[in-house]
Amino acid sequence: MGCDGVTPNPSASFAREMIATLAAHGVRDFVLCPGSRSGPLAHALAEAASADPPLGAPQVNLHVRIDERSAAFLALGIARAHAVAGTMRPVAVVTTSGTAVGNLFPAAMEAHHSGLPLLLLTADRPGELRGVGANQTTDQVGIFGTFARWSADAAAPTAGEAPGRAERLAARAVAIALGEPRHSDNVAKAGPVHLDLEFRAPLAADGGLWPRVSAQECVAGSALPADLPAGSFDALPSVTRGIVIAGDNAGDAARLVAEAHGWPLIAEPTSGARAGNNAIVGYLHVLASDKGRELADQVHQVVVVGRPTLSRPVQALIDQAASLFVASHGARWREAPRHAERIVPEVPEAWLTRAAGTPGEEQAEWLARWHAASPRRAQRSETWSADAVAQAFIASLKPRSIALLGSSGPIRAIDRLAPTWNVGAVPTIVANRGLAGIDGTVSTAVGMALGSGQPVVALMGDVTFLHDGGGLLIGPHEARPALRIVVVNDGGGTIFSEMEHAKAPADQMERVFTTPHAVDIASLCAAYGVRHAVVTDGAGLKAALAEPPTQFEVVEAKLTS
Repeated sequence: MGCDGVTPNPSASFAREMIATLAAHGVRDFVLCPGSRSGPLAHALAEAASADPPLGAPQVNLHVRIDERSAAFLALGIARAHAVAGTMRPVAVVTTSGTAVGNLFPAAMEAHHSGLPLLLLTADRPGELRGVGANQTTDQVGIFGTFARWSADAAAPTAGEAPGRAERLAARAVAIALGEPRHSDNVAKAGPVHLDLEFRAPLAADGGLWPRVSAQECVAGSALPADLPAGSFDALPSVTRGIVIAGDNAGDAARLVAEAHGWPLIAEPTSGARAGNNAIVGYLHVLASDKGRELADQVHQVVVVGRPTLSRPVQALIDQAASLFVASHGARWREAPRHAERIVPEVPEAWLTRAAGTPGEEQAEWLARWHAASPRRAQRSETWSADAVAQAFIASLKPRSIALLGSSGPIRAIDRLAPTWNVGAVPTIVANRGLAGIDGTVSTAVGMALGSGQPVVALMGDVTFLHDGGGLLIGPHEARPALRIVVVNDGGGTIFSEMEHAKAPADQMERVFTTPHAVDIASLCAAYGVRHAVVTDGAGLKAALAEPPTQFEVVEAKLTS
């Protein structure tokens, strides 16, 4: 509960109770953007994060950014780092009112589709200042629509109000962001929660006492639909010619399913499953070949784990599957293909055991045919190209490496070229695949490094890098990441040259799709105080990637003169 008595500033008291409760429920990282209306929260966070915090203040990690869009993706990166480490932990981002709130939208969309717990704490004018033309006031209530797991409009605190309202609100927000329990053996997927917090002046700090709050579980009510299946699951049907497709965030379970049934495994780079004897090297090459198409036509059953998003040949395998089973299909698992016979939130134990009645030698022969069609070793690029950069990048990864890939050309290059790893030696490779956008990639990488507390390497194209150039801005009082960003500078969005748009006249193609930029990346990095190096050949890149990063740096792999 809150402290005894009433402080002279209701807004400040409410803000302290809010921050204290969030911290008590496991929120450690807060990303704050400057603003006046959010002042009560800013003062509370500044106190809690100070070198000499007041008595009773929680311990928090405060990250301050001036750009709300960048801040939200920074928070998303920190949340993703916690998720990769196996601990789902909400991260809060705090903004003032007005357009600041709208800038959170891209990261909220990604968090929604990726199932990452973000707490969007947006300050707002009190009721009497809404709808009367007050400065910096807009319709913030429910602004994130269906992309928020839950949203609440919290009335401005008033003098004499009993403590406890902020405590209940914060506890409920954390519970829903982490996935509100709906059944005895299932929970909904994590995601973003929006608290629109009205604050009435005075907005300044008041030197008040920090409250004592409870970490007791909060019952979140019925904010989410009861749409997850309960009960036990049957084993997979006994077939010879099955195949397992591991999409984004599938985890090692996909490999275990494939190995249990003796089926080939197609694993995307961010699946975490690209390992073992069942993984097919160069599966895109296989599916594009005559022999591969013949094998694809003979598939009896497809099991999808995670959310595959990268290639049309793999999607075609799913679309034409006569028998389809889907597990762990992202936060919106209900959007899995409608012709699936079974869709489950996680891989059941029953799927990890081969059903009786299928001769093992037939499955072994089926797997061997896929391996025979595979090049068994990723093709190497002998010229200085985007593929050569991707190969050097992937070769530099160690079993404990954490890597983030841009969601455009780089992740597809890695998908084509990466080998399969030994079991237990798969590096952690992540990307913003919830919506597969390039938005906020630099900031996400910074968040990954800060959230993990480990060195992180990232590979992205020049357009992706420039799209979030503001993510390079880190103030002098802020923690700096051990992060190396490798930028493939090939003069624009060359991924479009691989699509149907390439049939357009060359001048139109260049202007509206390739969008050449002519930016001096070295000067850009210098302006932000980020170390920069340029490499123009494979040897230089290999040397630049030889050791893990110890600071924030950009390595520009320049492919054009």
